[in-house]
Amino acid sequence: MTSATAAAAPARSDKMPSGIPFIVVNEFAERFCFYGVNAILVQYMIQFLHFGDAKAQGWQAMFKSAAYLFPLLGAMVSDIFLAKFRTIIYFSIVYVIGCTTLALGSTPAMLIVGMFLMAFGTGGIKPCVSTNVGDQFTSANQHLIERAFSYFYFSINLGSSISIYFCPQLLSDPDYGPRFAFGMPALMMALATLVFWLGRSRFAIVPAAMARPGLAPLGFIAYFLVLLAISAAIFLATNFLFALLMMLAMLALSAAVCLKTPVGKALPKELLAWLERSFTGEHLSIVIRLSFLFLFVAFFWALWDQSNGNSWTVQAQSGLMDKHLFGFLGGLFPSLVNYEMLPAQLQVVNGFYVLGMIPIFTFGIYPLMGKFFAVTPLRKIGMGFFVTASSFLIVAWIEQRIQTGHVVSLWWQISAYGVLTAAEVLVSITCLEYSYKQAPPVMKSFIMSLFLVSTSLGNALTATVNDLMVEPLQASSVETGAQTWATMASVDGFVLGQKIDFGGDNGVSITEIDGNAAPLAGTFLIGEIDPAGKRIRLIDKVERLDVTSNGVFAADKADVSTYALVGPVYFLFFAGLMGATAVLFIFFAMRFRERTFVREDE
Repeated sequence: MTSATAAAAPARSDKMPSGIPFIVVNEFAERFCFYGVNAILVQYMIQFLHFGDAKAQGWQAMFKSAAYLFPLLGAMVSDIFLAKFRTIIYFSIVYVIGCTTLALGSTPAMLIVGMFLMAFGTGGIKPCVSTNVGDQFTSANQHLIERAFSYFYFSINLGSSISIYFCPQLLSDPDYGPRFAFGMPALMMALATLVFWLGRSRFAIVPAAMARPGLAPLGFIAYFLVLLAISAAIFLATNFLFALLMMLAMLALSAAVCLKTPVGKALPKELLAWLERSFTGEHLSIVIRLSFLFLFVAFFWALWDQSNGNSWTVQAQSGLMDKHLFGFLGGLFPSLVNYEMLPAQLQVVNGFYVLGMIPIFTFGIYPLMGKFFAVTPLRKIGMGFFVTASSFLIVAWIEQRIQTGHVVSLWWQISAYGVLTAAEVLVSITCLEYSYKQAPPVMKSFIMSLFLVSTSLGNALTATVNDLMVEPLQASSVETGAQTWATMASVDGFVLGQKIDFGGDNGVSITEIDGNAAPLAGTFLIGEIDPAGKRIRLIDKVERLDVTSNGVFAADKADVSTYALVGPVYFLFFAGLMGATAVLFIFFAMRFRERTFVREDE
């Protein structure tokens, strides 16, 4: 090696950057907040707002979709105007306000406001926090990036696991309820913001494109919100997935107009330079290439996020799922045998699985596979897609057993979580690191935001399926009393255990299991079918008991519906969709070109 070469090569360093602990603690508290809220949203909407299952699942999926769309805004604000530190601080403040609104609100309107502000805040910081991890490294210590991302992912799963366990406990406890269940995450988000601010002097800062942005960030955000309002109008006329695709198309068109027309001359020169750097030449090809990769990953998130407070939690609400975690011990330890998990708590096993599987895959499975073939990131992702599909076959079987009235142990769903978590390690962790390395230094936040948009698209798909599968029904009358019978226009095609949703100001009240009165609203099951009278007997979806009701049914004000994807068919639909995606990904991966970028020493 010549002296010139030796001087150019930076000395290897095995010291972890001093800012990493602050980032890790911040991520722990922020993930505690996000996953704590996410874990109880569906249960809150069903139990306290009396939403139907599909509506609650759809609203939660739209919330998560928005939370993973706003990273586009946060990434551009960070890269162009404010850099990562100020972007994280400002959006975190909005985040705290959104969480506080959820804690203090008690109506659907307040829920919408709180979810929007929370999604806006968390979305704004997502691409900045994760890429800020990589920014702390140079070519001298880049070999530590994988370890730092492991710490980062460890903090995500530790924070989420703790909150997923405790927030459902607070929501279900009558002494605490929604205010405390949402209030604890709000306090943790305030802590996350404080910790990140305290680490301000220890971070390596990659400067934004504009040294003096002035009011430009506010104008940029305002334009983004205008496009968002247009997409909201499209959503009301069509569906959520199409509206999201139109939002992304409008953003792409806006960039093209700025680059191809005189409009660009009116922009600040730094903004125009960023657009030219990001959407022309080789960088444009990188964006297009990675966007196709992330489109495949979107289908993974459509399935994975259903285990995270969505359809899997709704499945676990059934009284036919035996949620005694240690029931298999028999009479050996009575106190343990009697311990019963709450439906929303089951998802906590995902975090524990991740904590255990990361070292197993890193030090065991990957080296073992490496003896037979090269273990590349794309191969990991492809294998993860097939594993994801298999997990939904398990929950489809569980749903079939529940629908037909059979008791199923929670350990079957826990086993499905194990399979899905293995897929998460293969796909999510791999993509997190891979997205960073595949992005040029000036585009790392933006590329990370594109990766996060894959989660937005996946949840938009879930929300749209839950919306489109709802089939309106005509109910002419409801017989009230110790049993509740609904007379329908037709009962052809109905099966026992099928879900029926009631809503609107229908004039009927029911007596809930705890003795409290409530409107005839939400999801019920068909307990009996009377073909001659075209009637169905409603039963409670949790304990499958008769519904006691009173009042006079107002057919003209009632909203009655069922679902086209009945029972296990819902999960089989997503399993088939993921399997087809995995097969197509094989051909895509064979043609994908890779290139790695890291920050050089100053």
